[in-house]
Amino acid sequence: MRALLDRETELRSFMTMATHDLKSPLAAASAHLEMLREDHAATLGEQGGQDLDGIERGLRRMERLVEDLLHYAKADQSTVTLTAVPLAELVAEVIADHATTGGADVAVTSDLPTVRADVKLLRHVIDNLIGNAVKYTSAGSAAQIRVSARTEQDGTVRVEVADRGIGIPASDRPHVFDAFHRSGNSGAYRGTGLGLAICRRIIERHNGQIGVEPNAGGGSRFWFTLPAQR
Repeated sequence: MRALLDRETELRSFMTMATHDLKSPLAAASAHLEMLREDHAATLGEQGGQDLDGIERGLRRMERLVEDLLHYAKADQSTVTLTAVPLAELVAEVIADHATTGGADVAVTSDLPTVRADVKLLRHVIDNLIGNAVKYTSAGSAAQIRVSARTEQDGTVRVEVADRGIGIPASDRPHVFDAFHRSGNSGAYRGTGLGLAICRRIIERHNGQIGVEPNAGGGSRFWFTLPAQR
């Protein structure tokens, strides 16, 4: 068991190093692509411009993957600093960040208490869940997202992010937090399959739980638990 843990630590360290090293050549490629577009726009023609657009989309996908791999590797390595975090303020900040995304309707439907958590890591979780709810919405529809929380009898706080998106097939729900897993109905949406795996690791490091269930009336209801601030 110890050997497996050591091996996992070694692999995560390698992943961190590799993703850091990939950032520089990706940034250089993006810069050269932009210079090529600016300097030769007149001679490229329509087909040349489309080819450059395709290259740019590929670079953006690679950049997202590298960024997600880095977050995934660091989910176990970063120090968890627990402080009192007012959920209402943190959620309001995240909602403001997504306010201009395709007319998304994001609202808080209950009082949000103060929890004990690492504010930076918790922000990543909330941002990911709301961001996913915005992204996985049927074409032509505006995202409808509701954030709520309640204090459980055991003293933990259960936070819920409910949406009216495309939902998750029942067969995929047990695996949706596995690294690189993508649901069968998500093929038309960009993603790396790492976002929810990162969220699970962060919540586990807070000794909490995370899950997903169908949202009554359509969509998904993601939830996670954290210790309340006493």
